[in-house]
Amino acid sequence: MDDFRELFAKIQKSGNSRDYLDIMEAILENDLVGFAVIDLDGEYKAFNRGAEKLTGFSKSELLGSKLDSALYSEEDYESIRNALSGDIDIRNREIKIRRSDGREKELIFSMSPQRNSDGAITCYLQILIDNSQKKHLQDLLLHSQKMETIGEMAGGIAHDFNNLLEGILGYTSFMMDLIEPGHELWTYLEIVERSARKASELTERLLTLSSNRTAEKSILNCNALIREVIKLFEKTIDKKIVLETNLFRNLKAISGSATQLEQALLNICLNAKDAMPDGGKLVVTSANIEVDDSYPKISLSMAYGSYVRISISDTGIGMDERTVEKIFEPFFTTKARGEGTGLGLNMVYGIVHNHGGFIDVYSEVGKGTTFNIYLRAEKDDLPEESDERERIAYKPGEGQTVLIIDDEPMILDIGSEMLEKLGYKALTAVNSEKGMKYFNDRIDEISLIILDIIMPGENGKEVLDKIREIRKEIPVILSSGYDRSILDRKILDDANIHFMQKPYSIGDLGLMLNRIFLDPEE
Repeated sequence: MDDFRELFAKIQKSGNSRDYLDIMEAILENDLVGFAVIDLDGEYKAFNRGAEKLTGFSKSELLGSKLDSALYSEEDYESIRNALSGDIDIRNREIKIRRSDGREKELIFSMSPQRNSDGAITCYLQILIDNSQKKHLQDLLLHSQKMETIGEMAGGIAHDFNNLLEGILGYTSFMMDLIEPGHELWTYLEIVERSARKASELTERLLTLSSNRTAEKSILNCNALIREVIKLFEKTIDKKIVLETNLFRNLKAISGSATQLEQALLNICLNAKDAMPDGGKLVVTSANIEVDDSYPKISLSMAYGSYVRISISDTGIGMDERTVEKIFEPFFTTKARGEGTGLGLNMVYGIVHNHGGFIDVYSEVGKGTTFNIYLRAEKDDLPEESDERERIAYKPGEGQTVLIIDDEPMILDIGSEMLEKLGYKALTAVNSEKGMKYFNDRIDEISLIILDIIMPGENGKEVLDKIREIRKEIPVILSSGYDRSILDRKILDDANIHFMQKPYSIGDLGLMLNRIFLDPEE
């Protein structure tokens, strides 16, 4: 403000009043900030282009008319009237006005009295600034913080749940080994095992919500992912739904987890199918996109650069604005009770976010929905082939002694039985203190340690440091209901340290022990 006063003083001193008037007119007649002048009776005397744009009312409609309560809320109108009668400034107040078209508009509103040389008030100046972008960014920030908090909670729940599933799956497989497939109990055990594996898939979704969730990534071609998803999805739809793909031929590559991204895309497609019970059209497209300052602020994580955009559009029932605002929240579902967990789109949000991307949704009731997924582009192109690894059958152990340190007694019991069935000897310790005592007493006998990372008292990382001080070369399998993202790079780079996420099967454990004892350099 001082700069303006100094500039205007120089212009006035030079006697060039035309320059002064031109500058004032340029400032007042902009279309970004609204200026209005009202007299002591509340009658509009000036109304610039910015005010016209923000309110929807023209200058000709308001000039000569008095302050109108229809433009403001009752509370804001009373505040303005009080300011007029009490010689009070209003500074940067957030208000809502009703535009000429009936829509509400959020503004930053200021009003101050203007005085003559004698100090008497001659009129009041109103300043109106668009507040919608600020409110939009605030909403994005609050949503981002909420999703981060929910993700941390979900990770903790999944960790504890995976410990329970380890025992359920393990003992179920042991019982199935003891009976023939034709036994009357076999069907019941199959149901238990199937339900436990579904629960394990649910914890995978919860872990995907966690802000610490990561996945093994590679360079991918999204067109190849889309084609794989379409193959699966075609098996679930009837002929009433028309499926169409428009894939950009020279699509740039991205860095990501093929499994997670396919899961996210399939989830959106399945939701689209459910939104078209009477049939319709589903269109999946891919494109290279350059995000610059011309793009609307879709997400706080949005940054300028090259992206691959995957769009999934349906002609289904659509959603209203309130539903769209909630669809990524956990346990929110529009499906009937028992038909959905409300975690599917949470999983999608988490996967896209953890790939450094962002997601946008547009929907209209009765017209359909479009999901736009933006993933950071890595390279110009990539062939659409994918490699598959062969699974290697595990070989039995040769009686090596394995120490298990875990605070869950059920994990110790199931782990001990797995090791014995695999041909190893097992020692179990229910906390770090007992584990270190076993290790020190039988240091030459123990060949490997399976160590839980999250334990009360001394955690697995602290116990690992103690073990390393005594025998640096001993192989250690770190195990947790969380994924490997809770480990730091120094630990992961240690060739003698391995990681196995709970719940794991006897086959998973057998393969891991084979790699350590039979192929130590792999």
